[in-house]
Amino acid sequence: MSPTFVRRVLFLVGVGLVLLVAWQLIDVMLLVFGAILVAVLLRALGDPIHKLTPLNEGLSLLAAGLLIISLLSAAGWLFGATVAEQVQELVDSLPKSAEELQARLAQFPLPPDFMAQVQSFDLASAREAAGPIQSILGRVGGYAMTVAGAVTNLVVVIFAGIYLAISPGQSRDGLLSLVPSGPREPMRHALNVSGVALRRWLLGQFVSMTIVGVLTWIGVSIIGLPSPVALGLFAAIAAFVPIVGPVVSVIPAIMLALQEGPMMVVWAILVYVIVQQVESNLTYPLIQKQAVALPPALTLFAVLGFGVLFGPLGVIFAAPLLVVLFVMVKILYIRNTLGDPAHVPGE
Repeated sequence: MSPTFVRRVLFLVGVGLVLLVAWQLIDVMLLVFGAILVAVLLRALGDPIHKLTPLNEGLSLLAAGLLIISLLSAAGWLFGATVAEQVQELVDSLPKSAEELQARLAQFPLPPDFMAQVQSFDLASAREAAGPIQSILGRVGGYAMTVAGAVTNLVVVIFAGIYLAISPGQSRDGLLSLVPSGPREPMRHALNVSGVALRRWLLGQFVSMTIVGVLTWIGVSIIGLPSPVALGLFAAIAAFVPIVGPVVSVIPAIMLALQEGPMMVVWAILVYVIVQQVESNLTYPLIQKQAVALPPALTLFAVLGFGVLFGPLGVIFAAPLLVVLFVMVKILYIRNTLGDPAHVPGE
């Protein structure tokens, strides 16, 4: 048996083990990607400050972080009380029981079979099926642990993002040291371009989210729906996830509109449809033309695919992950492997 064959077999076995370990640590890998997004955002704000001021890179990043904190604090001071009040009003206005939801749905000309299924739902039997009080308390404790874990992960992602933003070149070179010398430079170029594309996508996405939030706030205020600020804020946050986010954002508005009558539901849906049409056909193409234009069908399948593979974190990070994969495939496969010309966003 030749030594070359043995080396190839061992290399393939090593690659397989690395992929297996990566799959087992997929949640950690997604948190690492979240830290990369934080680092990209800090660099996106810190680099212009460094160019326009005499501050060095470290102080520019500090200024960028202080700018973000200042903007969030100012928004909290200006709108915090209003948002908190309207979020509480939104929560209080949503149906509290199956009976209340059934009463609201009874106002609409829904098919008899659907209404029969809704009315057959017995809240008491559902509670009984949930098990004894200890089981319910255990679930509450589980939810509390989930929330605590999410907060802990968020703190870790933020601090890891800060460290990555301080020395991105060191982290990149450390990763490249694991790559053979032949493809190392193309990989370096692909990583650099991916960072630029990711920065442009993030900035464009935040502009798009702001437009969606403001338009939703104005629209629901015009039709007289309660809690317009909270609904606008929720629509802006949900818009971070393309395609799926806008669908999810309309659910609280419909639940609120149910208590106002059938016509309010129609008006609420119309407002969200108009906002999404304006965002998807006017503002989003203009923003993404200057950022990263992702094919809509590819984005949809990425959201669905990453959601199935990686769960909620996969849905949240689907679009930025697609940006990175989009750049990597175009540079490393289409251009360097196939030898075909390819326009790469971020170059």
